[in-house]
Amino acid sequence: MIRVLFVGNYLSKAKGSLGVSEQIALSLSKELFDIKLTSRKQNQILRLLDIIKECLMGSYHKMQIDTYSGPAFLIAETASFIARLRGKKLILTLHGGMLPEFYQKNKQRVDKVFKRSAYIQTPSLYLKDFFQKQGIQINYLPNPIQLENFPYNRDSIEPHSLLWVRAFAPIYNPDLAVQTLFEIRKNYPDATLTMIGPDKGLLAKTVILINKLGLNSAITIIGPVKNAELSKYYQSHEVFLNTTSYESFGVALIEAAACGIPIVSSNVGEMPYLWQHEENMLLVQSFDPKKFAVEVIKLFESETLATKISKNARLKAETFDWEVIKEKWISLLSE
Repeated sequence: MIRVLFVGNYLSKAKGSLGVSEQIALSLSKELFDIKLTSRKQNQILRLLDIIKECLMGSYHKMQIDTYSGPAFLIAETASFIARLRGKKLILTLHGGMLPEFYQKNKQRVDKVFKRSAYIQTPSLYLKDFFQKQGIQINYLPNPIQLENFPYNRDSIEPHSLLWVRAFAPIYNPDLAVQTLFEIRKNYPDATLTMIGPDKGLLAKTVILINKLGLNSAITIIGPVKNAELSKYYQSHEVFLNTTSYESFGVALIEAAACGIPIVSSNVGEMPYLWQHEENMLLVQSFDPKKFAVEVIKLFESETLATKISKNARLKAETFDWEVIKEKWISLLSE
């Protein structure tokens, strides 16, 4: 049996939900592979030490590294060095919409890690396009979803309800979602917003903004929700708001699309590569809440448009089902 070491941050026990790489690893372990994950440690220093130990001492044939920008890139640097030292086949999987900016500022570091790999892949057409323009061969393998966990259902929608599912962090712009609701309520005073996600530093400021705009009774903040429980929110809300500044794939968007909720999103990163405006999503060219509001109101006022986008988004989501994607992973790891 082929033994594969997956290197990254696998914090489902702490977060309450599985990340996409962890889901892939667990699913592949049911197939033809003996897969070990490192690391599950919450503390960053202990996590890095745990990764070093497993990379140095573990028994494996191949290593797969989830590769992100910023401080997390140190994991890829360290693990890839050890894989090269031990003569192990290395697969890099590139994630994160900020990776192009990181590369431009840290070209030598990134190139050194890339040269250690036998195979580089990404679930992002945006990242693939960027790195191929730098002369680096990148393979495309999209992230999967467990389609059976996200059934299409638009039978019990709360009218004029918005849903936002992201972390309360700067790159996801929770304030833009709040301001968009404020603009919408000028025309639809019954409009509401549900916000789901962990606090990554902006929850308090978001609450202050909600109070300032007098939206206390119109906005519900849920906090983190387990992945398996998200479908009920997707199915019961009329529009999904995606206000991120960066996007490299967007698993949450695929899951939402599978449930049929029409999406209004910032047109950044992966979005124009994967989605088509007024075909399977509405894309906004700026971070202006008034422009977001205009697109949301289009869906409120046109059942024909909302239904078209809903059904087409579901068809798009079906192409990312694990049953479709898994054969590509099996082929990759079996080579």
